[in-house]
Order: sequence, then structure tokens, then C-alpha cells
Amino acid sequence: MEQVSPTRMNLLLKRRQIKIAQQGAALLKNKRDALLNEFMGLIKPLLEDRRKLDQRLRHALVFLARTMGVDGPETLESVALASPPAPPLKVQEKRVWGVKLLDIDAPEMVRSPLQRGYAPVSVSARVDMTAEAFEEVIDLIIQAAPKEIRLKRLGEEIKKTTRRLNALEQKRIPELKAQVAFIRQVLEDREREDKFRMKKLKAKGGENHGA
Repeated sequence: MEQVSPTRMNLLLKRRQIKIAQQGAALLKNKRDALLNEFMGLIKPLLEDRRKLDQRLRHALVFLARTMGVDGPETLESVALASPPAPPLKVQEKRVWGVKLLDIDAPEMVRSPLQRGYAPVSVSARVDMTAEAFEEVIDLIIQAAPKEIRLKRLGEEIKKTTRRLNALEQKRIPELKAQVAFIRQVLEDREREDKFRMKKLKAKGGENHGA
């Protein structure tokens, strides 16, 4: 325990520090509870996103294998080279209880054959179906990515907030209370000693007066 001078001023100071520490602990509890609510609210939607993504990816891979087997990899490479790049994503940052979170604003990734840069009559329906299947996968990834990032950052902040809260509740506040108890005990002992000395002085003064 930190050494502290047992004075009335320090007693008042330590009591004030306890009050501030308790207020800080209350704020951290509120923050942790809010973050936990946000965290728990993300789990179910994210699991659903992952289920859909896994399902669509398996579906897309089946199309890819079939198209490569029938149309050949050269056809797919040619179509891929003809396709223009997708429009850029707009990423915005926001803060929740001081935590940086991301929002992604993205256009629809599923495009028509003409938007993919080739004439519909120049390729088979299999190529179109494969392209569309993977575009749907990209859409799902873009939807899930901000939730994944948010869940990770919220989890990290919950751990950090919990550590700070535990440091206050399990260490700092008990130390301050122990210091207050120590100062009070010393001050009370001094007060009793002073009273005892005063009684002795009065008794001695009475004896001298009688003599």
C-alpha cells in the first residue's frame, strides 16, 4: 500500500479520490454494458451472414467447376479480362463509446452481362451463372465485413474496459479505502492520546493547586 501521511487534509483528499474512482467505475460499467449489448446484438446476424456466405460460396464453386469443365479456363479468363472493375466502396468511420467502427456503402455487385463487358451471345449461360454466383458472394462478403470488424473491435474494447474496471474495483478503490481507514485510525489514536494527556495535566494541576 502506498505510504500516506496521516493528516486530516489527506483524509479529505483520499475520500475525494474514492468518490472520483467510484464515479469512474460506474461510467466504465455503463460503457461495458452498452458495448456488450452492441456485441451480443451482432452475433446472431453475423452467424446468419456466415451461413448464407458459406452456402452461396459452395453454390458458386459448383458453377465454376462445371463451367471450367465444359467451356474451359481460357473462356473464363477472357471474360474476366473483358470485365471492367467494380465501382469503389465508400467506407465511413463512426464511433460508439470511443470505439472506431466502419460502415461500407457499396453498390449492387451483381451485374448484367453487358455491364460485365461482354455480349451475352458470345458466352454460354454457364458463364453468366458463374459470374452472377460469385458477384452474389462478393455482395455477402461486403455485407458481413463491417459486422466482423465491429464484433472484433467491440470485443477488444470490452476486454480493455473490463480490465480498467477491475483495476479500479479490485485494486485502486480498496487501496484508497485502506488508506482512509489507516488515517482515521491514526487520527483517532492521536485524539485519544491528547485527551489522556489533558486529563493527566488537569489532574496534576489539581494536585499542585491543592499542595
